[in-house]
Amino acid sequence: MAIDILNIQPTTISRDLKGKFVCIYSLPKVGKTSMACQFPKNLLLAFEKGYNAIAGIKPVDITKWSDLKLVLRQLEKPEARQMYDTITIDTIGIAWEMCEQFVCAQNGVQKIGDIPWGSGYSACKREFESCLRKITQLGYGLVIIAHVEKRIEKRADDSEVEILGPAIPKRAYEIVNQLVDIIGYIDITWDEEGNSERWLYTRKTPTIMAGSRFKYLAPKIKFGYNELVEAIGEAIDKAEKLDGAVVVDTTEQTIEEKLDYNAIRAEAADLWKQLVEKDTENAGRILKKVEMIFGRPMKLSEITEDQVDLFNLAVLDMRDMLENSK
Repeated sequence: MAIDILNIQPTTISRDLKGKFVCIYSLPKVGKTSMACQFPKNLLLAFEKGYNAIAGIKPVDITKWSDLKLVLRQLEKPEARQMYDTITIDTIGIAWEMCEQFVCAQNGVQKIGDIPWGSGYSACKREFESCLRKITQLGYGLVIIAHVEKRIEKRADDSEVEILGPAIPKRAYEIVNQLVDIIGYIDITWDEEGNSERWLYTRKTPTIMAGSRFKYLAPKIKFGYNELVEAIGEAIDKAEKLDGAVVVDTTEQTIEEKLDYNAIRAEAADLWKQLVEKDTENAGRILKKVEMIFGRPMKLSEITEDQVDLFNLAVLDMRDMLENSK
């Protein structure tokens, strides 16, 4: 979709979970994967095989980071966008480990710390963030599953408290925390008769890491997909009533436009011909604009497919030149 700031429509909030970004974590075998697979038209990227007891789902076993990159290429296809609305990563901790292994292989080392000047850590973070954000930029919802991690923190009075949080390495957590709309912890409570009940915490407590971008979402929800949908619906209705938010029942999928390199290259050649025929000095003007875009002198014939976004900017400048010359 081309950027046009003159025709931007105000944002709306949808009641459904299509297109939402959620991270849920808990102890093993509490129901994380089962719940995640109830999100609309779900594709499960199984970095660990925790789906053997779940029927009717569509899983893909991911055994190395290049598997994920292959899936991302397929997710760009229109057929995939028709088939899937939500991508689930199970689990994110293993995904980070595979990303580290991928970056190590790229640099011919065994450990990420062996890459000189600490650049391996930043390279891993860039690779990890790029792949996660690509899922969201393609218009899919994203569910991230993590195990729980316990750590001990000291209080001001020197007493100690156990804090529960998602088992995600720090660099990966920074990315996930910025990306998702909800981080929820699943807890189990037991009554005196031995009956259990599961709860989803969506707000931080003194001992639990959690959070939500939904201003009025209840801090503790009975665990379940339908219960989460209902709770988000109630939070959104409250935002509509108290804050004047514009609410819709479902969200439309926004698909990032993929630029066609060959089409842009052909248009550039045609624009060059028209502009130079009008005025031979336009050749120098075009190359000056290209230099400003790329940061160095560059011929149009030297622009590669990896530089298609910058190539498109050059073509837009050439269009303006032709329009202004009429």
